[in-house]
Amino acid sequence: MEENKAPGENKILIIDDDDSVRSFLEMFLKKKGYIQVLLASTGEAGLKLLAEEDKVRIILLDIMLPDINGLELLRKIKKIIKRDIGVIMITGYPDEDKAKEAISEGAYDYIIKPFDLAYLELSLLTKIVKMV
Repeated sequence: MEENKAPGENKILIIDDDDSVRSFLEMFLKKKGYIQVLLASTGEAGLKLLAEEDKVRIILLDIMLPDINGLELLRKIKKIIKRDIGVIMITGYPDEDKAKEAISEGAYDYIIKPFDLAYLELSLLTKIVKMV
């Protein structure tokens, strides 16, 4: 297996204002072998972590954040970050128009809470393999 295909070699950033969602996703990802999971509760904190951490490969990004709309943050990330980074939008409020907008703005996927964990894992692995 190539080095950057291994889950533990790929940093994942979770940007979500809900403590329980961040904790749940962190535990799930670590159980699946993603040992480098970073957490941010605001868009600003997420951008700061992205600036400091050059090996973030995937971001799980909530659409509803206290300081910035997740779609606006997605646009900023795609504009600022020049490397291939997969952004998976997550939301508790399904909205087909927002899903289409997120994908057209460069999100890799759009997942609705409560999470289908098998689908989430498949989405993560698919993106990591495509990044090789």
